[in-house]
Amino acid sequence: MRTREEFDAFLREQIAPKLRGLESQRRAAISAARVDHRWKLALAGVGIICFFATRELWYGAVPLALPWLIEGYRKLRAAHTFAPVIRGALLQPAIEFWDPSFRYRSDQGIAQAEFDASRLFSGETYNRYSGEDLVTGRHGATEFRFSELRVEHVTRRNKEDHTRVVFRGLFFVADFNKSFQGQTLVLPDQAEASFGTLGRAFQSLSSAFGNLSLVQLESPEFERCFVVRSSDPTEARYLLSPSLMERLLRFRHKTGSGLRLAFLGGRLCVAMPIAVDHFRVNAFAPVTLDDVRRWASDLLFAISIVDDLDLNTRIWSKTSPAA
Repeated sequence: MRTREEFDAFLREQIAPKLRGLESQRRAAISAARVDHRWKLALAGVGIICFFATRELWYGAVPLALPWLIEGYRKLRAAHTFAPVIRGALLQPAIEFWDPSFRYRSDQGIAQAEFDASRLFSGETYNRYSGEDLVTGRHGATEFRFSELRVEHVTRRNKEDHTRVVFRGLFFVADFNKSFQGQTLVLPDQAEASFGTLGRAFQSLSSAFGNLSLVQLESPEFERCFVVRSSDPTEARYLLSPSLMERLLRFRHKTGSGLRLAFLGGRLCVAMPIAVDHFRVNAFAPVTLDDVRRWASDLLFAISIVDDLDLNTRIWSKTSPAA
C-alpha cells in the first residue's frame, strides 16, 4: 500500500486542480438556487398590503417569508444533488490511489439480506434500512467490503414519527482466514455487565437466537466484554483462539463497547456503531484537501480491521482468494 507522503503528493498534483473546478460548480449551483431579489421585493410589498388590509400579522408574514423559504428549499436540494458529484470526482480516485483493487460507490451499501443473515441484531425489529458509501477491494490476501448503514424502527404516535436507531455505523465484511461451517456470534455482554453471573444465566434462556447456543470460553476478561453464541460450540472455540480473543479485546478498546461480530459462510461480519458520517460532504462550504485527507483516514481505519484481526494470516487449508 502507498505511503502518506505519496498521498500528499497525489493530492497536490491530481486532486487540487479538481477542487478548483468543483468549487466553481458548487458556487454556481448554490447561486442558481437563489430567488431573484425583485421577487423578494414584490412579495414583501404584497405582505405589507395584506397586513394593512387585514390587520392580521399572519397574512402579512406569509408573503414576506415565502421567497426565503423557497430559496432555502432550493439550496438544500442543490446541495443534496451536488454532494454525489463531489464524492464521485474526489473519493473514487482518492480511494483507488491506495490500491487499484479498491472501488467506491456513493449510492450503494451492504445488502439488507446480508445484514439480516448475520443475525447480529436478532430480536430487534426495524422497518427502515439504508446504506451508502460502499467500498470494496482486497487487502493482502483478504477480500473485503464495507459501508455505512442506518437501520431504524419508526413508529407513528400522536401524528408524529418516533425513531429508534437499531444500528448506525460501519458494517464490514471480509473473507475469514479459517475454514468453518457453522455460525458464531460475538455480541456485547450487556447482561453480565449489568447483572453479573445472574445475567449470563438469563442469556442462556434467550429465544432470540434460535439454534445458537451460549458458549463458555476460557478468558474471563473476554467473557466480561462479550457473549458468544454458536451453532457449533466446538467450532466457536476453534475460531476464537486465545490470540484472536486478545486482538478482539484490543479492537474493542479502539472502537467502543458496541462492537459485534458474526462468523458465517466463511466470512467475518463486523458491526461498529459510529455516530458520524465518515464520508460526509458539506456542499455549502468549499471542499479542501484536508477534507480529502480525512476521508482517506476513515478509509484506512476501516481497512485496518484486516490487520488488527490478522486476517491475512491464512490458516492451514484456508487459501488466498487469488490461489
